[in-house]
Amino acid sequence: MASEEILVFTTIGDRDMAEEHISEMLEQGIIVSGTIFPEVELVYLWEGKITVDTENKILLKAKAEHYEAIEAYIQKHHPYIAPEIIRLDVSFGSPAYKAFVADKIKKNS
Repeated sequence: MASEEILVFTTIGDRDMAEEHISEMLEQGIIVSGTIFPEVELVYLWEGKITVDTENKILLKAKAEHYEAIEAYIQKHHPYIAPEIIRLDVSFGSPAYKAFVADKIKKNS
């Protein structure tokens, strides 16, 4: 059985844009909250060379039924050609936190 709650990870280079995207998704009611991990380092191979860049990692908490809207929002508004979009079905761990998130989802619905 899939969880009703999900986490969605994405990244974006510009912090102000990250805050704007989270705010817009909150206003649309498709996420419960968003967390920005500022200035994380991305290490990858590009054209045979190890490259290090910085970007902002974004963690979105939402109800599973909103995933398609979240993905569509990111695809439409993200400046990257192929933005990172990773969905995790979760149970959010502790019963107290899960109850808190469920209450937030209910109030935002």
